[in-house]
Amino acid sequence: MYEKRLQENPFMTNSKFLQEFKEETELDRILKFLTVPGRSGIYISRIEIQKLAKAIGVDVPVKERREMLKDIFIYAKQMNKTIDLLNTIIDFIDYKISQYKEVEDNFPSSKVITERWIKKAEKAKAIVENMRKEAELLKDIY
Repeated sequence: MYEKRLQENPFMTNSKFLQEFKEETELDRILKFLTVPGRSGIYISRIEIQKLAKAIGVDVPVKERREMLKDIFIYAKQMNKTIDLLNTIIDFIDYKISQYKEVEDNFPSSKVITERWIKKAEKAKAIVENMRKEAELLKDIY
């Protein structure tokens, strides 16, 4: 019956879609990017996320990785430690890149695979570095 009403009035919106639809924020896009290894080139475990939090003086409860990272970004903003958090993430990405290079050195035939992951991780690092530059420029405004 509902589909029939939609056919009668093509301008009627699907209410189920609207209920599930949430506008994605820039923070959500960054979190999604950082927590999907195929896009960022790195995997951040829950334990590593807790270490990132402790680096800025926060203790985060264990839950979904994206939610944990979101909490850390929110706490960092509230405590004026956003730049410190971004620096910590950059250091973490550098650490992951060094792990890939170590694998490459020890197993030269893996270079075909690790090169791709290193490129993705370097792209992620560049994105986070740009975020840090923006945060440094805007720190006095916000």
